[in-house]
Amino acid sequence: MIGLKSLNLLFKGFGVGLFIILAAALIMDNYTADYRKFLREHYDNPKNKGGDYYCNKIMQKRGLSSPKCKMMNTFIHDTKQKITDVCGDQGVPLSGRLRHSMAQFWVTTCKVKGFSDTPPCDYREDASPRYIVIVCKNGLPVHYEEDKNYQYFKLI
Repeated sequence: MIGLKSLNLLFKGFGVGLFIILAAALIMDNYTADYRKFLREHYDNPKNKGGDYYCNKIMQKRGLSSPKCKMMNTFIHDTKQKITDVCGDQGVPLSGRLRHSMAQFWVTTCKVKGFSDTPPCDYREDASPRYIVIVCKNGLPVHYEEDKNYQYFKLI
């Protein structure tokens, strides 16, 4: 029969292991929450049809136009895997955790017409192939760096 002292040691050891597992799960949930937010705000593949109203529709659908209009937001129209690959061998490190894609992606930038962030929001669309710059955490994209003039020079 297991003595009280042995049982106490067993639970103490199990408690430490359980704590480590729970802490790791919370950390991973934080990373995946950031990734899910990135996908909600910047991923749309294939590009949803919307004609002239694409930006108005998607910004509203994704919750980016209330309670205030988000002044600018970019959507990437490619697979999650190709976007995530920029965090690895398909991206070039810039400063900090910024990564510059080695290939262009088809993207749409939605910008508010005028200067008001008060709904109803009215957006204009700018769609074109572009290099993307993202922030990565644990191999996942978590932030899109909006249309900065980063230069990428391929070294030969």
